[in-house]
Amino acid sequence: MDITIVLPVYNEKDNLVPLLDEIEQTLEPLGKPWEVIAVDDGSRDGSSQLLRDLVVSRRYLKAIFFRRNAGQAAAFDAGFRAASGEIVVTMDSDRQNDPADIPKMIAKLNEGFDFVTGWRKDRQDGFVLRKIPSRIANWMIRMVAGTEIHDLGCSLKIYRRQISSEMRLYGEMHRFISVIADTMGARVGEVVVNHRPRVAGTSKYGLRRTFKVVLDLLTIWFLRRYQTKPIYVFGGLGLMMLFVGVVLSGIVLWEKWDQAAWVHRNPLFSLAIMCFLMGFQFLGIGILAEMLVRTYFESQDKPAYFIGSKAGFD
Repeated sequence: MDITIVLPVYNEKDNLVPLLDEIEQTLEPLGKPWEVIAVDDGSRDGSSQLLRDLVVSRRYLKAIFFRRNAGQAAAFDAGFRAASGEIVVTMDSDRQNDPADIPKMIAKLNEGFDFVTGWRKDRQDGFVLRKIPSRIANWMIRMVAGTEIHDLGCSLKIYRRQISSEMRLYGEMHRFISVIADTMGARVGEVVVNHRPRVAGTSKYGLRRTFKVVLDLLTIWFLRRYQTKPIYVFGGLGLMMLFVGVVLSGIVLWEKWDQAAWVHRNPLFSLAIMCFLMGFQFLGIGILAEMLVRTYFESQDKPAYFIGSKAGFD
């Protein structure tokens, strides 16, 4: 198989048949073997039964059904595990992503990239509820993660299977796929894509997702910089708190001998004790985190690095 398209589906009954027709019209002229893996994320509008019927009539279609709604990241991850194509494409099933953009994104991938993401430069969504939160989220992610990608929320992405198979998605980390790919050492490209207004179904996004981005961003920041060395974060905080405790203790001691101040009435003394306790706690957390990291990698025989290619091996 050359191309696998992964479609997360959640209550998109009215969009499935037109979208599959468009995908057929786009991929058939390429003359390459291809498949579509639709991952039903616990739909309740009849999408599941429609997919079961379509699998019978469309031989290129495969379907995975979740028992309950698990989120878009889980749907992508399930699709990645089932994909057999050397090129993996992800896109939304609401028909706002245009399948006609796939060939030019594949061409971009063949220029030497490992991962290509779409840029919805002329986004066809509501300004207040969709565009503003998206711009705020993109700005925060670019600032913290240091990425140059313009549109981090576009689901239309193309991966080499080596990248998608090594990628693991949890929670709602699908927003950070571009950052995760960059962290893995993938050569990341970006292409301006067509974005269309929704014509059927209802949007599953809202303002509350912006607040989730902030929490997920903390996770990405930590994993990107300190996944294999958490002691640098917690140990650094611990040493800083111990240093502050030493300084405050010195001030308290000076006030005792120079000004005859009562130690038990000095608030700096209580603050110094608190800093010492927090310092030792952070150091302990750092050591435990180091042990957990080693257990995580060694128990799964999972390396803390990503191999791009090999040469000279039989």
